[in-house]
Amino acid sequence: MARQLNITYFADRDMLGLVTDEDYEQFKDLLLEALHKEWPKATLAIEDSEHASVEVEYASGDFPTEKALKEAISDVEARVQEIANDVIEEREWATEEEYEGYDDELEELEERRGRDDGDDY
Repeated sequence: MARQLNITYFADRDMLGLVTDEDYEQFKDLLLEALHKEWPKATLAIEDSEHASVEVEYASGDFPTEKALKEAISDVEARVQEIANDVIEEREWATEEEYEGYDDELEELEERRGRDDGDDY
């Protein structure tokens, strides 16, 4: 019997830092595309949540034991997390011009004010 795989990734916007709505939607699109490359026949969804997580379900699967099913689910969850982390790290979803040089600008501003990280405000 064929195994139908259903994967839902619950995305947490905060895991990307301070991003625009457009960047967040682009991230979800890129993640969905990456998941589709890994599991082209699976039913995939990306939903918003307060905490990032993965839900995996085999809808008509024939596993010899409950342990085998749990291991299969755990393997898929781990791989989904790896893919999500890769998409986050690649930052192809980010509108670079908005964030480029942010750290440099902050450091320059603090230098002009004559403050260090150790100064009390």
